[in-house]
Amino acid sequence: MKKIASQYGVATQFADVEELCLNWQVETTPDRLPPYEQIGIGSLGRLADDLALAIRRRNGSYEILYGGDGVAAWLGVAPHRLPTDQLPRNHADALHDALGLAHLRATPAATLARTIRDGLVRTCEIVAFPLSSRWGGALFLIFARERASTQNLVDAIYRATRDGLVTLAAVHEAGRRIVDLQIVSLNESASRILGGSEGDLQWRRLREIAPEWMGNGTFERLGAIFEAMRHDEFDVAHRAGGKTTHLRVAASPMGDLIGLTLTDVTELKEREASFRLLFENNPMPMWVHDPQSLGILAVNDAAVAHYGLPRERFLASTLFDLYAEEEWAALAMSRDFPSRRHPADRVWSNRAAGGRVIEVLNYARELVFDNRPAVLLAVVDVTEQREAAARIAHLAHHDPLTGLANRTLFRMRLSEGLERLGEAGGAGLGLLYLDLDGFKDVNDAFGHPIGDRLLVAIAERLRRILPPGDLVARFGGDEFAIVQFGAGRAEAERLAGIVVETLGRVCEIDGHQVNIGASVGVSVAPNDGDDADTLLKNADIALYRAKSDGRGVHRFFESQMAATIHQRRTLEADLRHALRAGEFEIYYQPVIDIETNEIVASEALLRWFHPIRGAVAPSDFIPLAEDTGLIVPIGEWVLREACREAATWPERFGVSINLSPAQFRSRALAQAVMSALAASGLAPRRLELEITETVLLAENHANLSVLHQLRALGVRISLDDFGTGYSSLSYLRSFPFDKIKIDRSFVRELPENHECGAIVRAVAGLGQCLGVATVAEGVETLDQLARLREEGCTQMQGFLFSRPTPAAELRRMLAAERSIETAA
Repeated sequence: MKKIASQYGVATQFADVEELCLNWQVETTPDRLPPYEQIGIGSLGRLADDLALAIRRRNGSYEILYGGDGVAAWLGVAPHRLPTDQLPRNHADALHDALGLAHLRATPAATLARTIRDGLVRTCEIVAFPLSSRWGGALFLIFARERASTQNLVDAIYRATRDGLVTLAAVHEAGRRIVDLQIVSLNESASRILGGSEGDLQWRRLREIAPEWMGNGTFERLGAIFEAMRHDEFDVAHRAGGKTTHLRVAASPMGDLIGLTLTDVTELKEREASFRLLFENNPMPMWVHDPQSLGILAVNDAAVAHYGLPRERFLASTLFDLYAEEEWAALAMSRDFPSRRHPADRVWSNRAAGGRVIEVLNYARELVFDNRPAVLLAVVDVTEQREAAARIAHLAHHDPLTGLANRTLFRMRLSEGLERLGEAGGAGLGLLYLDLDGFKDVNDAFGHPIGDRLLVAIAERLRRILPPGDLVARFGGDEFAIVQFGAGRAEAERLAGIVVETLGRVCEIDGHQVNIGASVGVSVAPNDGDDADTLLKNADIALYRAKSDGRGVHRFFESQMAATIHQRRTLEADLRHALRAGEFEIYYQPVIDIETNEIVASEALLRWFHPIRGAVAPSDFIPLAEDTGLIVPIGEWVLREACREAATWPERFGVSINLSPAQFRSRALAQAVMSALAASGLAPRRLELEITETVLLAENHANLSVLHQLRALGVRISLDDFGTGYSSLSYLRSFPFDKIKIDRSFVRELPENHECGAIVRAVAGLGQCLGVATVAEGVETLDQLARLREEGCTQMQGFLFSRPTPAAELRRMLAAERSIETAA
């Protein structure tokens, strides 16, 4: 019998199922299922209570047409025209499994369904038999009967749970006072927790099992439950077998008994202890708050110190007290929508003591704190980083010295203005490019710190005169630019005039009266260009014209100006090429002793012979070389060539070479001189270096140091063009010059101008007193020579004796040792 049911995968405890399987098999043919009449009607009688008839609908669902009393008792409803999907889940799933498998395989199919009644888990066998009928459609005979064996659910839970379950009864003394508690029952988990076996611990008293509970308040707390008849929960430690276990106790009254649930929270307590250790001593500010009320539950020392709030005030606060008002809406969102709780990539504004606002990143983690849901929040203060980032962003678009916009921001705003100009088709746009006149002299005279403070003062003046909405920028050095939005030529001219007038006023910087001015070049869009590059270039061209026209003026761009700029830039390119191509040559002008009419030295003078331009005047290319910095490599070449040439002359002849202030700024001058002397073999005493007073005005201490280095080498130093510019007798005291050269402007008018004569006389007398030679430059007539001899000058040079000549011609002159013939 059993073999037949098992053939269909049906495991059953009932012989009736085996009999039904046999009948179903006997009535089945290869091409037809058993007819309903043979199996269904034939099985009625003693099995009627446990049978039901079901049909499969076209949509694949099932419906019980009718069923016996046993089926009705199992289902809990009358099984008449009952769709199975309306049944409770445990019934519906079991029926669907059996019916679906029977329909799919066209064989009997079985499953088990479980229900709970009266605290017992009951198991019902369900077997579905597929049948045929003369009405068509899929019919099924369902066998449903509960097995005799049941499981006590409460007992199963009681035994299986990891929590300890204990029932306690009160032990009274006379007078009904509770003096102890007795274990009535306990499960295996409770016996393990309490440290004994179930049999050993049952009926024993609390005083025996956990004597420490009698004195730590646990006994009194449990006894109070009998009095108040209320639930209570608390934590307590229990020691058994040399081991301490931390328990969470949930106690509930049950008539004259107490039911205890003991949960081992030792690991949790250890984790909490570790958490508190890490939390309290963590250098990162942290707190724990309630996710609903947002009230602070705990705060560590780092947070107390960082926010500057007393711990008591901190613990009485909510997040709304700690966050800036603009963050409150986001706080409410984080409370109501946990998934959006304190994103780590968001910067929050917090309020510290005294209303100080700090910017922070929050790192949140949900946890259980003191038996309640909570949020641990770690705070990273990014205030300084954000301020530093803001400063960096500001510096990316602003001049660090003056705080004005820099070239980058200026171009951005200029381009934006030009775009609006093109879209609106309205008023124009003015661009003023300005350069300070005399700023280099201020730097040279007073030093860079004064120059920097002057630039700050100039920037403030420009801010004050700037119309609202316009922008002023510093491009670097002493260059500034202004963009006027919605301005035409008239507005630009008016502002340019104000700029020239305002910047021409005297500035007082650290007690120094500083006089400078400004030259301004102006271009106006769209006439002078409709893009930033063109406007800037044309304003620069206009500025060059303003400086060429005497400075302290403004000029508007004109198309023909571009040709002049082009010429200058072409000359600069040619000048750069000249040094590489060997287009420079040194001419020499003899220096004559006035008493003996003998050559004592020669001054080296640079000449440029361009293959197309021809001879380029020094007045055309020397200033350009100084402006561009090319004077440094050119000056080093002159040093090397002049020393090499002078080394071929007789020993008594020396060579003098002019030095530019720009060569001192390079800080490599002393090394260049030593290198030239070493390469040529020229004795240092035969080399004379000429400087102007400007060298001493510019960075006085640094340049004096270089001069002393050169003097220490044995090189002679002369002061050129004495009496012009910022002449000061203090320079002669600050450095022991070997020679003073009188500027040609005094020599030219010497015979007729008594003032020039007085100056020459004074300088010559000064030279005699200091024991240094005095050289008159530009001597062209015998009358000039006679007056110089009368005034006490010791040396001269000029066309009267010789024009500057090539090196070969000078060598012939030195060989012949000719003297000036007075009568010639």
